[in-house]
Amino acid sequence: MNLLIVDDEYYSAESTRMKIAQNGPAFDEIYCAYSMAQALEYFAGHTVAIMILDIEMPGGSGLELLDHIRQNGLDTICIFLTAYAKFEYVSKAMRLTSIDYLLKPVDEKDLLAAVAKAVDQYRHQASMKLNTLQAGYWKESELYLWELFWLDLSAGAVSSQRSDIARELHLRNLNPSVADLSFLPLLIQCNGMDKVPLKKDLYEFLLKNIVREYFYKKEEIPVVVRIDSQFYFLPLPETGRSREELLTLCSQTFADFVPRFPNTFNFYIPAHCCGISDFHATLRELIATAGKNVSLENHVFDLAQLSQADSTGDSISFSFKDWSDLLLQRKASRLLSETDLFLNSLQHSRHATRDTLTHFYYSFLQILFSCMETTGSEMLPAFRERIAQFSVDRVCSSIQNLQEWIADALQLYEECLVSSAEQDTTVATVKNYIRSHLDENLTRESLAAMVYLTPDYLSHLFKRETGFSLTNYIIYERIEEAKRLLAGTGQSIGDIATRCGFQNISYFSKQFKRFAGMTPREFRG
Repeated sequence: MNLLIVDDEYYSAESTRMKIAQNGPAFDEIYCAYSMAQALEYFAGHTVAIMILDIEMPGGSGLELLDHIRQNGLDTICIFLTAYAKFEYVSKAMRLTSIDYLLKPVDEKDLLAAVAKAVDQYRHQASMKLNTLQAGYWKESELYLWELFWLDLSAGAVSSQRSDIARELHLRNLNPSVADLSFLPLLIQCNGMDKVPLKKDLYEFLLKNIVREYFYKKEEIPVVVRIDSQFYFLPLPETGRSREELLTLCSQTFADFVPRFPNTFNFYIPAHCCGISDFHATLRELIATAGKNVSLENHVFDLAQLSQADSTGDSISFSFKDWSDLLLQRKASRLLSETDLFLNSLQHSRHATRDTLTHFYYSFLQILFSCMETTGSEMLPAFRERIAQFSVDRVCSSIQNLQEWIADALQLYEECLVSSAEQDTTVATVKNYIRSHLDENLTRESLAAMVYLTPDYLSHLFKRETGFSLTNYIIYERIEEAKRLLAGTGQSIGDIATRCGFQNISYFSKQFKRFAGMTPREFRG
């Protein structure tokens, strides 16, 4: 299930994304688009379950975007997020079947409530479609319907009250007596999914089938539910199995089937069995534990054995002065080696948490910004913009991802400094050429071609470095040379004009007065 946020204000979109990613329902992907055109590009390649969109945007309003997708038969659930409380907007939005209309700045609680409501509606629609499509094919669809029920229960779309659960099972034509059973939820974390060389659908098919055969008994319905691209869970019935047996089975996976996959796994088992009413809360606890782990791979986490000592990583402090010095000395390779050593030692300590890595990330980011500002580089805004394209959630999800980000960030830092130096050299080269060829026909096009730039970009560099456009800079240098010749030689004004690149004496006089405040004759006095 994908969520699309459409807002032409970058920081507003990112703020909305972070709030939902941290505290909202789980989505396969939360994507930000900053225009109607960019949003339509995303729709072309993805199925969008829920969309949060601003109404007022340049290049196509949110209402136009919603109208477009409705005309294409898409039933994406939509939430409007805007600074304008205009009735005509509300009226049009309702006609286009949006689910909610929130005013900026929106309270986080209201935003998350609207998203949860949208998720419920989307799942209800999916359930209704499923009932229609699967009419007459109950037996063939039983496993899928069970997985859909457990997915809804895990997401909170089904009430945790036992009576409500039994009623929901009855409405879905599923066995309502399951509401009286106890379960041992098993959470499986798949690490490094972005590097798996298989297609996502094929990988999931293989994983689900192996897990079903490994953990379920023949008489059980082998439910395996994907929460997102990283997590799967199995609602294993307590009957016929114990926690100790399940722990042993999980440990055996590291010899039996885990080595056959190109990525690593972690298994999470709750401290106690739980009734179906407590299933949602128990699963959330398992996911929260998994979210804190950034150090261990191919490991079985038994929540009954976890101690308070496992969460001491947040207190780790950092001192980055030496690293700043290395960066200022342009010793990026040595800095990369030192950060790798530090993070590897942190991983071996087994005390690192996601909060630890997040703290490290922002501290290292501050080093990059501070050092670039110290160098006086004008590339800092461009560097900030490019570094903001990295996903903080993904970077801080593992030590390996953080190490890869540091390598990418250092390379980007060096590229920006080199680009800044090259621009300074380019301006100096063109300046020297102009001074040496004032009597020639100097054009923006010829000068730009000499340094392999476009005329507009070269003029932009000159405007930034000298305060002049390229054309005005050429005239300025010609007038300065004319001043020198008028004051130090007895050449005629006409000869001086020609020598300085002016073929028209009248134009020369006009430009001279413009820059010098007097005519050439008055200047010579």
